[in-house]
Amino acid sequence: MRNLLAVLFPAATLALFGCGATPPSRASRSADAVERNKAVVRELTEVVWNRRGLDRVPDFYAPDFVADYRPYSPLREGHDGIRRMVEGAWMAFPDYHEELHELIAEGDRVVVHLTISGTQNGQWGPLPPTGKRVQFEEIVILQIRDGKVRRQRGIPDNLNALRQLGVMPTPRS
Repeated sequence: MRNLLAVLFPAATLALFGCGATPPSRASRSADAVERNKAVVRELTEVVWNRRGLDRVPDFYAPDFVADYRPYSPLREGHDGIRRMVEGAWMAFPDYHEELHELIAEGDRVVVHLTISGTQNGQWGPLPPTGKRVQFEEIVILQIRDGKVRRQRGIPDNLNALRQLGVMPTPRS
């Protein structure tokens, strides 16, 4: 009987009270979610934007996705909206590339500081091809829920890009 209790008591204690490990705190679950969101941004930048993986758009963007780059372009919505954005970037800049510098995240938001580079060999908005290479920065604020981007607010340094293309004068120092 004593041997049976020696086996059953520890087993019952483990079953009732666990093995001494505490469940993850809300803060650690939140930190894990923030890191997952940042990982989504890194992967979608590489797969969708840098490798032009348009077939992977549904893996990274929610069906009700909205991109806001006003006043430079109208709101873009859904998977077709993001596909048009990627296609437009690659048509204007056949060697289009994004380089991530910083990702700052809290809750369901990720703020991204990146550099866009490419040679403008295609129409870019109202601008005809210039054949000139540009490199300019952008800040993007992404809302990510359930592993997919739902909202995107982009603030590109278009003035710098226009100066590099020779469309706007560069002020003298």
